[in-house]
Amino acid sequence: MFYYLNKNTIVQWVLVALLLAWGIFTIVTEITVCPADGQSIFFQYLASFWTAHPIHLKVTCILLLLLESLLIGHFYSANRFADNKTIIPVVFFLLTMNVGGFVKTLTPAVLTLVFTTLIIMVNTQDENERPVKNRVFTSGLLVGISALFDPVSVVSVVFLTMALITHRYSKSKEIAIMLFGLLFVTAYLFGGFFIAGKMPVLMASLKQLSFFGVFKSLKSLDVLDYVFVGYTILLVVYLIIQLKLYYDNKLIVLRKRLVTIHLLMFVMVAVLLLAGLPLQQGLIYLILPITMYFSMITLYKSRIVLHDILILAFYVLLWL
Repeated sequence: MFYYLNKNTIVQWVLVALLLAWGIFTIVTEITVCPADGQSIFFQYLASFWTAHPIHLKVTCILLLLLESLLIGHFYSANRFADNKTIIPVVFFLLTMNVGGFVKTLTPAVLTLVFTTLIIMVNTQDENERPVKNRVFTSGLLVGISALFDPVSVVSVVFLTMALITHRYSKSKEIAIMLFGLLFVTAYLFGGFFIAGKMPVLMASLKQLSFFGVFKSLKSLDVLDYVFVGYTILLVVYLIIQLKLYYDNKLIVLRKRLVTIHLLMFVMVAVLLLAGLPLQQGLIYLILPITMYFSMITLYKSRIVLHDILILAFYVLLWL
């Protein structure tokens, strides 16, 4: 089913339209902001504003959903993971957001998802598209800005470092430039609060940050949650193996980009475990690599029925 869907762009556009309508309807009728306790001071400011102005909250969430859909679709096509024109990643992204209920609550993870997509787009461009130094500095800035709203996203520095190594331009100078971009934002953060005389407010906020929300929520998980987690782990391992076999005969640049997706998955799992969000909300950190995995496995001509069953089982468990 998904293999043939991947080849029919008209049906894909119809599904995207329906899934967007579903997501927008859910946002308009059910959207809330996650509790600001334990979050960064910037997210606390935004949460207070959005709570007082629900219209702005709904508009922001709709724009974020549309923006991330565009970014994921552009990233997949720009990196030429598929030979034919397709927007199947957008279908999987919107389906995951709706089925998982991630459009019902605005959390810092939603902002991290957008920034992470921007970061990975910057770091998988062809080398002749943009100077490496500009790319790594921009990546450092994006990590720093993302960390203002979701501190655990600073772990993306690990992904960036490994991505630099994977793409063979990992000189210590480039890594230093990337870290300088991150420190640039940090310096402005502390400098701004110091000049405004609000350093005690910032320090108090940093001390109140909450981490390891997944482990704190273990007692509230039921059997189906544990089944879903175990199934997802096995599914990801299977997809990694199958995609390696599929891309072994592809161009070196495609194999490098696949490795980048693997690295992103491992780093995002670390972010999920470190974040202060419970498991149900924190799963959004994994949407980008899972969307890429599902999109790429639909290119596989063999075992079509098996892959359909595996993907559908994932969404059934996610729904339950």
